[in-house]
Amino acid sequence: MATTAGRGILALGVIGMLLVSGAILAVVVDPFARQPITVGPTTQWSARLLLALGVVWVGIGMVAARTRLVRRPGAAAARATWIASSRPWRARESSLGLLLVDRWLMILVPGGVLVATRVAQTPRDGLWSVALAIAGWLLLAVAVRLLLGRRSPWPVIAAVGGAIVLRCVVALVPVSLSGPDGVWHHLWSVPALRILYSALAFALVAWVFIAAGWSLAAQIGSRRAVGVALAGVGLASALPAATIGMVGARTALRSWNEQIGILPWELARLTGARDGAFPVEVVATTAVVSVIVAVVGILLALPSRAYVRSAR
Repeated sequence: MATTAGRGILALGVIGMLLVSGAILAVVVDPFARQPITVGPTTQWSARLLLALGVVWVGIGMVAARTRLVRRPGAAAARATWIASSRPWRARESSLGLLLVDRWLMILVPGGVLVATRVAQTPRDGLWSVALAIAGWLLLAVAVRLLLGRRSPWPVIAAVGGAIVLRCVVALVPVSLSGPDGVWHHLWSVPALRILYSALAFALVAWVFIAAGWSLAAQIGSRRAVGVALAGVGLASALPAATIGMVGARTALRSWNEQIGILPWELARLTGARDGAFPVEVVATTAVVSVIVAVVGILLALPSRAYVRSAR
């Protein structure tokens, strides 16, 4: 009980630090993010349907254990993703005994919500930013799977899937309210709400990687779990930045901003990145730092020599 309480307090402390960091970042970018975009009715209603799906999935996960819903197909998957994302130290136990259909749903529902959210966030930019986002997540998934070896991947799948759905729910709120009626425009005109939303969005993006590493601690140890989290952050940040050399600064900078996905109203355009005015050196530095972080993470995530000799 004491250990569980201690982990809960630690998780609250981590979330608090993420929110504070997000608030600082929000204050820095706030002068460039005061003008929200307006989406069309089709995009708005698509975002509302996705938002409803995400809320229902999270809601089922919260109440499934206390109701008869837990016996329904898919309810166990929703429950596993909720527990693993909100309490990642319980990810392993939450993923035990799941049926095959529930395991598939733990992949398909968060993955489908993520892709659909990316499309709703960037309806005018085609499939480029969506493909880049998918490539980043697939690269992370392959790296984690290789580092896990023969161990079960379902705990980290549950943790990351649940965190992704939470992040998408927050990201869909402004899109679902940014229609011609201008509801989000009135809300976004309040500085406190802008900073609060941006801080929450940043915290959830970071929590995806923290939950991934934390969920692996019971399987591979704390050192390797921290390495996996660092490798995930580095790889997810390095891939968009590395596209500068392949597709040009203007397109790459736009995609880099959208890959991060914190602000759906095109922060890159407001800062001049779409016109090439944003310093390329900033993104180049980001790529270098991201690669260094990824390398350090991979080195930490590798098994020790003693483990390798025993496995042989």
